[in-house]
Amino acid sequence: MKKNWALAATFSFLAACSPEISWTEGPTGADGRALQTLTLRNVPGGARIWFQELFDNHEVVEGPVSEIHHFQGTAFWFDIPEGAGKEFTIQYKTRPLPRHSWAPEGFVLQVMGKAAQVLPVRYKFLERTGTPIDARWFAAGYQPGPTDIVPLPKRTYAPGNAPDQVKHTEGWYRLTFGPDGKVQVESEDESGAFFARTTLSKLPEETKNLVIEDWPDLGLRGFMLDVVRDFRSKEEVLKVLDIMASYKLNLLHFHLGDDEAWCLEIPQLPDLTAFSGHHEMPDWDLKEPKALKPTANGRFGNATFFTEQEYKEILQYAWERRIQVVPEFDAPGHSRAAIKAMQHYEGRTGDRSFRLQDPADTSRYWTPQDFTDDVLDPDLPGVYKFYSVVFDEVVRMHREAGVPLPGIHIGGDEVPQGCWAGRDRRRVKDTFTRGMLQLAQERNIKLAGWQEIVENIEPETLEALKKQLLFVNAWETRGENADLPARLANAGVPVLLSNVQNAYVDLAYSDDPTEIGLHWGGYVDERKCFALPVWNYEGLQNPENIVGAEALLWSENLRSFDNATYQMLPKALGVWERAWNATPDWAGEEAFQKDFDRFYSIVKKKEMPVWDAQGLNYKKR
Repeated sequence: MKKNWALAATFSFLAACSPEISWTEGPTGADGRALQTLTLRNVPGGARIWFQELFDNHEVVEGPVSEIHHFQGTAFWFDIPEGAGKEFTIQYKTRPLPRHSWAPEGFVLQVMGKAAQVLPVRYKFLERTGTPIDARWFAAGYQPGPTDIVPLPKRTYAPGNAPDQVKHTEGWYRLTFGPDGKVQVESEDESGAFFARTTLSKLPEETKNLVIEDWPDLGLRGFMLDVVRDFRSKEEVLKVLDIMASYKLNLLHFHLGDDEAWCLEIPQLPDLTAFSGHHEMPDWDLKEPKALKPTANGRFGNATFFTEQEYKEILQYAWERRIQVVPEFDAPGHSRAAIKAMQHYEGRTGDRSFRLQDPADTSRYWTPQDFTDDVLDPDLPGVYKFYSVVFDEVVRMHREAGVPLPGIHIGGDEVPQGCWAGRDRRRVKDTFTRGMLQLAQERNIKLAGWQEIVENIEPETLEALKKQLLFVNAWETRGENADLPARLANAGVPVLLSNVQNAYVDLAYSDDPTEIGLHWGGYVDERKCFALPVWNYEGLQNPENIVGAEALLWSENLRSFDNATYQMLPKALGVWERAWNATPDWAGEEAFQKDFDRFYSIVKKKEMPVWDAQGLNYKKR
């Protein structure tokens, strides 16, 4: 017993001596800025502290630290002077927090000659509340019947009373239950057979004398998972795929390359993950060319990318569930991780042939994510040599996994004004598009991109690109862009609906300060997702070119798998319902409210108990 007491005392002593940080939210002053307080305990003098915060300006008011330095994007650091003391505070001014999830986090301690250490943080927030919700929207007053599931089956009828026959499209299936409960399964293809089994798993065992005939309206029904800003492990991705499969999705849009990290091992280019995977921070200086900044939750090292084998396992797991994977490596903007990795490669080997950026370029720009050096130079041959290797390796991985590669997503979004100084932007972008198009054509693979990929290029390049496109994400659909999906579809572009105000499930549910997420595109809740417009755009003449819809989960504000599922569930189900059933009968707000009540009742009374049993975190009302 004395031994156990001694051990407990030792642990208590170590905990008391361990470095830790407290952060306290302060009031907003007359200047519109909030006074925040950091309290540091047991942090040695001479150490460096890194942290992540969405704000880009910190003015030190009090404490032993004279300045909080802005590194890149949303990374900051400050040095602790010798003699600062065992406990001290730093007060600084910055913009007020809209929500708790915007508070600084991902604190990492660097001490010369020692391994970097992620520091625990305690938070104290001001008391405030958000706008009250209208409870009638979430009353869940409908009592679901046996066939009320998500997504809702198209037709249910008694045997022998079939309505008019419909064309059997991809994914079509029919379940015929006899008087004895035995079921006959018919399907158009393997996908239809899988969807039939999924429906069966959600029906009561005593189902009799019933026919369910069902098919999806949109060919692509997906989910975009960003693992760059907040990495998800292979096991977590497999759980996401299980969630997707239960709602008959068939597309994982896998965001693997961006400014902050490159998350897929490319064996021929080991620097991509050895460098940009936030490897163990060497010595003291975290700045390039030694390492990228830690992730927002302080992660670094091998826990920030998928090995080739892990990626193949994800592909196979997805395909067993009839889900195809489209990997994304964003370019020519959002490419900082690749750029810095190839600079590291050049410094290590002397080989300039993979250069992605010209060292003599004097361009000055600032991206929406606060980067100043993340754009490729499409006039360099190294860009296409680099992506030829990436494309070949991805093609090989899919082939060896025995899984089809529907296409590769090359981004194309948010290329900032000011880049490619002294050159014609249209010409440079056209050069990039033609170069990537040639790589795809040579390998007989499709391309995908964000809506910007089809903008501001030469007409002949656009026509060639359209023939090679799998889809284009129509995402900025606010204001004057409300009819963007129709304009793109009418122009012959295959559109994947990704409307920010309806499908960006990473945006906060509401202005409640305890909610996770950003709000640059507004607040997105269950109703917004359920209301996603599919074919009801003014002027739409070619609805067949709206090929799908997806919910999108960016991860700037996510720090755990629980965060991820909370933002997904239940609101993403509204997008997935619209992708399966694209033409709801809504004649006014009352009809919408009634239909939403039915949908939310099904989710609350049938789906949420399943999530509880699976231990999934989700939004409860």
